[in-house]
Amino acid sequence: MDPAIANPTAPSGPGSTGAPGGRPAIIRLWWPVTVLAVLVALLVGGSVQHAFDDRNAARDLYRTQVLTTFWRVDAEERRQLALPLAQRSAVPMGDVLDGINQDTGVNGQGTLQVTMGSGSVAPPHQAAFSVTVSSPHGSTTVAVWFVLYPGSTDEGACVLSSTLLGPGRATTDLDLGGGEFIQVCLPSWWQGPITPDHPNLGAAGIDQSGA
Repeated sequence: MDPAIANPTAPSGPGSTGAPGGRPAIIRLWWPVTVLAVLVALLVGGSVQHAFDDRNAARDLYRTQVLTTFWRVDAEERRQLALPLAQRSAVPMGDVLDGINQDTGVNGQGTLQVTMGSGSVAPPHQAAFSVTVSSPHGSTTVAVWFVLYPGSTDEGACVLSSTLLGPGRATTDLDLGGGEFIQVCLPSWWQGPITPDHPNLGAAGIDQSGA
């Protein structure tokens, strides 16, 4: 019998393994590279998603901190205006802000610092203060006011400056995320009489520049 027929798997040439032997070699080279590429993609994608989640969490926390500050300042302004003019004082507002800084529900990470700027409860129908809310996420200065007349009230806040908007005085509304915005302060709120629908932040000594 012809040896070539009797031994069909005999090598066809020096160093050759034939098609059946060459194919696994190609697979062995391709498979680790593919696995490595998949692992790298998973690691990079996971890192990007983690960073995205961290940014969202920081933004959500900061929104809570800013809104909590507004509502507590607003409540104290309301309380002050309910007092006779001679009994009003700006001192309790500092205690309110200290309470926010010490509130673990708002400042659980210990990185929040809320400070008071200018403000006054002296005008008969208005209480207004500027406060700065600072954290690793950003630093924002807002003016908060409450106007009280018999049968009518007006309360609000506006952004004077924020690192989230860039340097200098704010010129656009501040988007806190979650559908919450703080309107930019209007120049007209520093002039004119205090009325049921119009504050005068200049009467409270608040710096219009946001400094």
